[in-house]
Amino acid sequence: MRFLLRLGAILLILVLATVALGNMAERWVLYPFDSTETAPAEAGLPGVTAIRFDNDGESLVAWIAPPKPGKPVIFYFHGNAGNLAARTGRFRRFLDRGYGLFAPAYRGSSGSSGTPDEAALIWDAETAYHALFAQMPALKSDKVVLYGESLGAAAALSLIASPATHVEKGYGPPAAVIFEAPFTSIPDLAEHHYPGTHALAECLDSTWPSLERAARLTSPLLVIHGSDDALIPMEMGRQITSAAPSRNKTFYRVKGASHTDLWRTDTLPRLWRFIDQFALR
Repeated sequence: MRFLLRLGAILLILVLATVALGNMAERWVLYPFDSTETAPAEAGLPGVTAIRFDNDGESLVAWIAPPKPGKPVIFYFHGNAGNLAARTGRFRRFLDRGYGLFAPAYRGSSGSSGTPDEAALIWDAETAYHALFAQMPALKSDKVVLYGESLGAAAALSLIASPATHVEKGYGPPAAVIFEAPFTSIPDLAEHHYPGTHALAECLDSTWPSLERAARLTSPLLVIHGSDDALIPMEMGRQITSAAPSRNKTFYRVKGASHTDLWRTDTLPRLWRFIDQFALR
């Protein structure tokens, strides 16, 4: 719920027309990353390596692990809280199934340098996709599963709309896409929690128009969303699913789940079946 309080604060600042402070507050509310750099082995993942790649003069961290033969690689964009180490349990589950991992850290997260904003993170996402194939030269895009967690879903959609995933201009689209609790846009989110603020939130540098970008998503899609998510309403997940022109798409309502407890015993089998169905062909 701290996100909601911060969102209200930034909108108040914008009302007062303090633009410089507004930009600072925007970063404070949207990108409260943990900058702590933790080695994967220290986090309990000895089979994972931390690498660095450069973009726009910044040094960015990614955690990487090769897949077992024939298994896919999970390209994982994390949410706006914490850092890569906070996802250790999830990464371990991927590795236990033989999946590979490529998890980039946003600017300001997990030891990555720089200051985050939408434009920078979009560019970094595209550069990270290039870095994936540079690190795994034999990998093909039809063995990549794109996973976006909350804010990460917005980053993933920006990548899908970029030349990097174009079949002729880049490496091609991923085999499948998974979104966890995606939002349609920051202005929509502001309007939901603070009616009448949509136009005001459109003044932010980071608006993340995910619903618009979903129109470019043709890969198989699974969206999971908690029925009791008080931060991002479940209807936004449904809208993202509907907007994607993918011929293979599923929206899964996780009954009784909130924003951060979606990985449950009834959810995980669906994740594994979806990944294996489209990335092990």
